[in-house]
Amino acid sequence: MSDVLREICSLAMFRNVREKEPLRSLCDFLLKMGPGFSMEEMIDSYGHFVSVLYEMRADADLSAAIWDTLSEDMNPYLRHRIDSIIRPDEAPKASSLMRLTAERELDLLTRIGGYTSFDFKDAMVYDGYLPDFRTSNIDFKKRYMTMMDQIESKGYGIYAKYHFFRIKEGKLVPVTSPDPISVDDLFCYEKQRGRVIENTRKFSEGKPFEDVLLYGDAGTGKSSTVKSAARMFIDSGVRLVEVPKTELHGLSEIIEMLMQIPLKFIIFIDDVSFDADDDRIGTLKSVIEGAASGARKNIAIYATSNRRHMIKETFSARENEIHTSDTIAEQMSLSERFGIRILFDKPNKDTYLEIVKGLMRLRGVTMDEDKLSVAAEQFAIRGGGRSARMARQFVDSL
Repeated sequence: MSDVLREICSLAMFRNVREKEPLRSLCDFLLKMGPGFSMEEMIDSYGHFVSVLYEMRADADLSAAIWDTLSEDMNPYLRHRIDSIIRPDEAPKASSLMRLTAERELDLLTRIGGYTSFDFKDAMVYDGYLPDFRTSNIDFKKRYMTMMDQIESKGYGIYAKYHFFRIKEGKLVPVTSPDPISVDDLFCYEKQRGRVIENTRKFSEGKPFEDVLLYGDAGTGKSSTVKSAARMFIDSGVRLVEVPKTELHGLSEIIEMLMQIPLKFIIFIDDVSFDADDDRIGTLKSVIEGAASGARKNIAIYATSNRRHMIKETFSARENEIHTSDTIAEQMSLSERFGIRILFDKPNKDTYLEIVKGLMRLRGVTMDEDKLSVAAEQFAIRGGGRSARMARQFVDSL
């Protein structure tokens, strides 16, 4: 087993993988199998190694655990591949030595990932209890090279594992349990939804696209439309990044970070409304203007708002007629920077009932037609008015 330890220690291209779990604990165990260590120390180290596998994966799969770490590792080979996509005219061509080194080390990791608990227990020459783990014998070179070829559509690291993200304290955080809403779950508003989907399709294909503002009454499905449209194009390399209003001050830095990743990101700002003197208005304006200059080809801005101009209008802003036109112009200047502006108005009685019936068909819920119309309308009245959200809540109640 000393040969295995030497192989792991020789890693250069994927050095970070050796420094992280599970290889870190495996190296410690292999070291304890050498001279100068007691049987108790060796057994304790083995037990710790296997416990790490169970912490990383419920199936305690050594090969899969190594892949989990490898797939999220930023190494020279991956960095060069990313640079060649982002800056094809500037990045130097990968040397044959770099590729050869990466391939040989991936083959080495394949061999290491193929060891079983029985192999280690035989080498330990111990008759007492020792925990088991399993291995799935992943071909690391084949899988890794496939990932490299599909970076622009399937992503890499956390961008392959997750598709929805959120900005928290300036950092990109994966959303582990995103809203599962899909286009098939939405009813009515086909024209509005179609415009969002078509723009997102162009964006995913690298064609000219627009930033999008969805505005109108609350609960009409604006946010669901954005999320479902993004979900449609995940396999084309589209990822959704939700940016809370509290994080808008750092929007330029967020965009700069995302521009270094060879995927397409929809920056989603939900339920936007500003006071007239909010300095974040200027930040958002300048970022949206960046689309016209072509500075962010892989980033689109999608925002939702209950207000057409996204800025709260106060009585004091209107009472001075001298400045009324200036105030209106200032309010309009933000929303008009969005190339596409789509109205989601409150549904009438027939549209509301159509949404209810669509959701009932989707969920296999039935109800007498006459009773349904009355019950759905009464539910909406009690809830504050008709909306797609109210229709969904009504069907939930059934």
